[in-house]
Amino acid sequence: MFVNSICNLTCDHCFYWQNLNARDDLTFDELAALSRDIGPIENLNLSGGEPFLRPDLDEVVRMFVRENGVRQVYVPTSGFFTDRTEKTLRSILEEDALQLFVVELSIDGMEEYHNTLRGHREAFERAMRTHDMLTRLQREDPRVRVHAISTVTNQNLDDIQRLTDFLFERCPTMEHHNIPVIRGDRKDPSLLSPDPDAYRALWEHVQRRWAPREEGRFGGLVEPMLQWARDRTLREKRQVVPCRAGVLSGVVYANGDVGLCEQHDPIGNLRQANFSEIWRSPRAQDLRARIANRECWCTNEVFLWPSVTYDPPSMARALLTNRSWVPGASS
Repeated sequence: MFVNSICNLTCDHCFYWQNLNARDDLTFDELAALSRDIGPIENLNLSGGEPFLRPDLDEVVRMFVRENGVRQVYVPTSGFFTDRTEKTLRSILEEDALQLFVVELSIDGMEEYHNTLRGHREAFERAMRTHDMLTRLQREDPRVRVHAISTVTNQNLDDIQRLTDFLFERCPTMEHHNIPVIRGDRKDPSLLSPDPDAYRALWEHVQRRWAPREEGRFGGLVEPMLQWARDRTLREKRQVVPCRAGVLSGVVYANGDVGLCEQHDPIGNLRQANFSEIWRSPRAQDLRARIANRECWCTNEVFLWPSVTYDPPSMARALLTNRSWVPGASS
């Protein structure tokens, strides 16, 4: 769910850049109508814009926890607004039913590269400041988890390798470093997908470095299988795992557009019909059939993760080939 379109940065790799700062975000009442209509949700992934720039973000999240049974929330953030982030989190954590709130600090290289990519000379420093605040907050409430997420392109593989070593040493409470592949209609078209072999070498380095913290992490067991699926998909440019977008997951954009995934155009808008009507519409059914027919592919972990985890044949295939994704093991 894209909770807003407002952002203060100008990231070159952003796939949502043409929609930023549109000032047509869904109101709280419109999100409340969505909450009433949508039914139970296990996992709520928030996005933006910069999510923590939404003034009522805490009220929005608490509503979905109370009304929809949300237990796990994941939020990527630039980490630019430390005080605002802390205030919002403290309010959200008053919901006892919440099991996890994962803050994913978006950092795409060491300080010079990151600041240039994000268009602000303090971007890296502010992210580190927010990390330190989250570390203090985690001591009070262990439901707060801190991850890093770095979008990999053809231009920053070496920088991310240096970054992952830096973060491991600098951020002892950070438990995971996610390295998704760039996707979508990025602002800078010269930023391309990385070479598959170079990407795999980077992931193996990250996995070796973070192995002590991956043990016992919620989701840690799925990570090698997710990477297996992402690697095969990137190399073969096809759906290696049957995609379950539109069945196990969906997308709501800041302006009310509804999609089965981020790869395809929206299928309706909440200002013209309710979610149930859009979700069950002929347009939705047609797109589900096209996805099931493998007419598209992507490496987006938001949709690959449930596709692998909740599809027994895919899980079995991933497990059988999993040794090739354990660093140091033979293929």
